[in-house]
Amino acid sequence: TLPFAERMNTSLSACSISSRARFSVARRAARPSRARAHASPIFMGPPLPSVELGRVLPGGESAKVTLGVWLDYACPFSAKAYKALVEQVGPHYGKELKVVFYHQVQPWHPQSTMLHEAAIAVHQLGGDAAFYKFSSALMDAQKDFFDANVWDKSRADLYKALAALASSSAGVAEEDVLAKLARVVEEGSLNTGNACTLELKFHVKLGRQTGIHVSPTTTLNGMVCDTSSSWDLEQWRAFLDPHVQAAKSAAWNDDGVPKDFIREKGFEREKERR
Repeated sequence: TLPFAERMNTSLSACSISSRARFSVARRAARPSRARAHASPIFMGPPLPSVELGRVLPGGESAKVTLGVWLDYACPFSAKAYKALVEQVGPHYGKELKVVFYHQVQPWHPQSTMLHEAAIAVHQLGGDAAFYKFSSALMDAQKDFFDANVWDKSRADLYKALAALASSSAGVAEEDVLAKLARVVEEGSLNTGNACTLELKFHVKLGRQTGIHVSPTTTLNGMVCDTSSSWDLEQWRAFLDPHVQAAKSAAWNDDGVPKDFIREKGFEREKERR
């Protein structure tokens, strides 16, 4: 018979080996095979947009200064801001200013969702140029979609009117727009939306994250700023010129950071090391 201490060591060793074996088997069972891991992507959380949101006004795509504009097609103040920015401000600055349109659906205008869905459908079919043609036409005709004029109309009625406007203003086929706006049919699902629903959700989520509440709201290089829908070109210039001039005069590195800023920070770090 082995001494007590040796019996204990033998017992513990056996238990340890058994535990490691069980853990090894469990770990192998839980770990996917290499082939499976490479074959299946990992999805985490809700869907995300694969490209940056927003519709860039043609001409300013490469500008250093970005003016974001959150607009609602059912809002008369949005129409005033849109007209000034698209017809005056954007053309005035050209390549020096990137104007970006964001969809801002305001729930107290129930028809707003359908108006923005139609605009998204037009963009999916015809790109930025078609989008802005349709948006201009819709802003001009927005009173036709105010509460007093749509109160008794169905969702289908609104879609038909919007598809007709898209065809006449942006040159996209009316039936193609209606196909984008048709309900997605999935067996067992009732709230499927249409081909534009997910993109509109992305804009609503981004607006909430950015703190956008009403339209029009503007952001300058990502930060909410105080502007007015009643501004004319000269008032917009008084606000934007200093930023556009600063962006033009700054020496930028390849990452879009002013070199003066880098030199200043480098000098401060050198002083700290000393």
